[in-house]
Amino acid sequence: MKSSKSLWLASLTAASAMGCDNPFGYSYSAETTKQGHYEFEQYVTTSVGRDLGAGYDGGYRGYTLKSEFEYGLSANEQIEVEVNQLFLHTADRNGLRFDGVNVEYRRMLADPDKADWGRAYTLELGYSQADAGSGDLRSRYSFEAKYIFQHNFGENSPWLYVANLGGEVTYTPNGAESALELSLSQGLAYQLDKHWTAGLECLAVAEWTGFNDFEESGILAGPMLNYRKGGFSASLTVMAQLTGAPANRGRLNVSEYSPLEARLLVAWEF
Repeated sequence: MKSSKSLWLASLTAASAMGCDNPFGYSYSAETTKQGHYEFEQYVTTSVGRDLGAGYDGGYRGYTLKSEFEYGLSANEQIEVEVNQLFLHTADRNGLRFDGVNVEYRRMLADPDKADWGRAYTLELGYSQADAGSGDLRSRYSFEAKYIFQHNFGENSPWLYVANLGGEVTYTPNGAESALELSLSQGLAYQLDKHWTAGLECLAVAEWTGFNDFEESGILAGPMLNYRKGGFSASLTVMAQLTGAPANRGRLNVSEYSPLEARLLVAWEF
């Protein structure tokens, strides 16, 4: 009995220690990559059923491919470089297209293992040359800032909550207006055992052109499943659009957001 209890406590401690590692596909955690360590993350986001201007395209498939390289600068700082590509299957286009590059700096303000609420912020500069929906070429420059919250629910709790508040300004040359996008993503996860975590994620986005003219908004939510062993992690999140504006298919906005999308994230830390 004593041995069984010790084994259970050891397993719980291992699970709680892993509970701070980010299991989510759409939200960041407040922690940063360990100083002097590297992490590679590969995102594959699949979108289906977009309306590209000629009506609902049931055969539309869009794949956003993001390769992210992170390096821990200090105990609470990291820098990362992202390389983005698109693979589109539509009535007009079928193939892979290079999109652009992002550079991001992240700083942890409060360690979630030591404070009730872990906190961090990110600053990101980006360049994109392809429209994520149609694949049409255009140049777009962006600056994004995020403020990150994380709560671990106690030393031995299997629960984890994160929230990301984001604001992004984009500029598209050749007469196009600048735009402001505000976003809120949230995730709630439960550590099933030392390898598996399950939970829910939701994402709300709204955009204004010229900083004051409302353009569109959307709310998506769905389940998440994560597997982690050592320095390897894999997460799958499936999101359904709950509502969007302006609505053009029931209560959904399928011009700017997919009715259904899934994101696979595979990561290695070394």
